[in-house]
Amino acid sequence: MKTKLFILTVCVALLSLGASAKIKTGQALTGNSLTEFGNYSITVANTPMMVNNEAVKTYDLMYDNTSNPVKIGVVKTEDCSKFIVRTDEFEVQYNCNKGVFGVKKVEAQYQQLPKEEIDAKLERFNYFSQRVICQDKKSEDELLGLIACYFPKLIKEDYQASF
Repeated sequence: MKTKLFILTVCVALLSLGASAKIKTGQALTGNSLTEFGNYSITVANTPMMVNNEAVKTYDLMYDNTSNPVKIGVVKTEDCSKFIVRTDEFEVQYNCNKGVFGVKKVEAQYQQLPKEEIDAKLERFNYFSQRVICQDKKSEDELLGLIACYFPKLIKEDYQASF
């Protein structure tokens, strides 16, 4: 148990160090997702994501072992930041609310893909285990790093090859 706690602490510390600087245009936040998707790179997107007919701050997330980019749109609200994570075939939402960060299904107002299509590709066990990823306040860059590491686990193995 102590070993697991120590390893988790080291991983969070390394993620914090790697993601401590703000992502600027032309720069990238990089790391290893520790999944089949491999290393990742997050950059500011050239084209913003449209959410409710409004352009939001958008990032491109690329993995070494996938061919399609992942878009992350950041929707700021009074008490929460919402991260809409979207590909051509899949979408989820990560929320940061009062320091609690975790995944949820995309709210209807942000949804672009049919619910049935998302549900068919969603790895339910990992979805429920990601409902609360962390409970302390993190910077936007740190949250983007967490998304890059956790997102691949949400997709069923049968569908990962199409990403």
